[in-house]
Amino acid sequence: MIIIDGLLPRDMPDGRQIAAEGRDLGREITVGVSALCEMYQVRSEVEYKRKMRDQGRFMTAFNIGMKTWDDTARALESIHTNCEQRGFRIDRYQMQLDRRMGLPESLWNSAPKETGPMLENREQWQSIAHVVPIQPHLGDMMIGSPASVRNTAHALEAGVSYIGNMSQFNWRYPAWLGDDVEQMAEMVKALGLMASKVDDGAMVHSYLDDGYPAQFKDFCSYIGWSMFERHVVDHCIGARVSISYGGLTHNPATKAAMILAIEALTPDDACNAFFHSNTTGYSLDTDANFGVVSLDDLYMMLAQQRARSFAATMSVPVTEPIRIPTWEEIVQVQTVAHRVAAEAQRLMDTVDWPGIEENRDRLLDGGRRFFENLMQGLDELGIDTEDPLQLLVAVRRLGAPTIENRFGVGSPPVDDTSLYQPEVATDTFLDFLERRNQVRGVLLNDPIRSTDSGCRVIVGSTDIHEYALFLLIEALRTLQVETVVAGTSVDPNEFADLALEANASAIFITTHNGMALTYAKNLLDELRDRGLSTPVAMGGTLNQDAPGESAPVDVAEELSTLGIRVCNQITDVADVVRGHTS
Repeated sequence: MIIIDGLLPRDMPDGRQIAAEGRDLGREITVGVSALCEMYQVRSEVEYKRKMRDQGRFMTAFNIGMKTWDDTARALESIHTNCEQRGFRIDRYQMQLDRRMGLPESLWNSAPKETGPMLENREQWQSIAHVVPIQPHLGDMMIGSPASVRNTAHALEAGVSYIGNMSQFNWRYPAWLGDDVEQMAEMVKALGLMASKVDDGAMVHSYLDDGYPAQFKDFCSYIGWSMFERHVVDHCIGARVSISYGGLTHNPATKAAMILAIEALTPDDACNAFFHSNTTGYSLDTDANFGVVSLDDLYMMLAQQRARSFAATMSVPVTEPIRIPTWEEIVQVQTVAHRVAAEAQRLMDTVDWPGIEENRDRLLDGGRRFFENLMQGLDELGIDTEDPLQLLVAVRRLGAPTIENRFGVGSPPVDDTSLYQPEVATDTFLDFLERRNQVRGVLLNDPIRSTDSGCRVIVGSTDIHEYALFLLIEALRTLQVETVVAGTSVDPNEFADLALEANASAIFITTHNGMALTYAKNLLDELRDRGLSTPVAMGGTLNQDAPGESAPVDVAEELSTLGIRVCNQITDVADVVRGHTS
């Protein structure tokens, strides 16, 4: 049994009071009006969305984040001009910022640069909403970060209506030494600020796939978690939450049911930001990826039409598995999306809506039961379920696996070697089972299993992405290698400390954030500082920004030169282990 003394500190501040401080701060802030809103004579993106919905428009969106804001601004201008020449326009874009944007400015130079721009002054903040008549959306590194209040205030003043990402409340930030209570208090204050601007169209953005739902095995847990976030934001604080989802689901019919379920829970005074096209169905074959995105976009558009949704379709360029897309590739996939939109309406009656809506109802029922279980469980643990700070700190400390195992509507694991059995399995979980079986099929016959390798390895991720990490852990356990799990968002000094403490034989790292070379150099320096020469293996997206390049470049060769073992497949870990047996 988890007891309150072990979950929350006794001297926690009152979350309601902190939210009130944020609302008070709102009196000092004037919400700006973007170029798009000025063009369409509306006060906010929410008003714009309603106007477009009433006109029967399928709205579209894209992600963008070049090396600097100036590079991003030029790319936005090129995208807008090129799309106009092709006869269509895009409604909104989401900035993919450097993770340092979530830090206090005093720490910017203490953390490594990652892929994405920084907004370093008021001029840059203001220009994000005025460089082109495409509505900006700020999700990553805003609300939920140690710099939540500063970022939220700047974004509102610039004319940004949708600010998040609520689901990133559990993210860790490089060089940040504050505790989780301090970070969550900053978040609650920013949510209070957003509550003060509800009448100006302020929407707290949540992208479920960037948060705990990405670790859930059950789509019912996804829906229940969205209800929990709405309880915190809407009920406890008085703001309005916008739920987005989609990047980890590649079954179009399942995604349509999920969209219908999310929209069924959306109040009339809220408008969801976007639904994200799938990325887990992509491969290195970019030609095949066009088929994936076309089918995905079609079902997302049809589901939104069925639900009378205000959201946009977020199409992902087909080069996403390889590197950060160029502006030309963004235009390319947007051209596909607008061609799909032109045909979508006449295909509405070809879809099995009764079957999809039956699945929607199952998701809603399971989601409500998950939410009720979670709220009752938190209450039994002594959590004040009306205090937003207590709620956020409690669930952050419990963690996604514990939450689903204890409160999910599927069957909990019976021991440490078994898994939660979902009621409606997520695509990520089904993919994991398939990949795990493939990996086991290869590694179970590896001779290393029949020897006492004597290996103890540290495994972790440089960022929040966990899918590859789970597979890596399974592969090492299949090889009967002693594994110490460092977790996600692990800094180089933390890996080095663990390696020293555990007398590790090797360190295995997955990375995605476009700073593989810098990270590797920092880790090697940290190891040398501790007198260690521990071998390091890295896999994932091994690229980094480079001078004169518009997109991050592959650095696998440079990593190899440093002595890093580059793993192209999960099963490569066997070779690494074999090279370091005692």
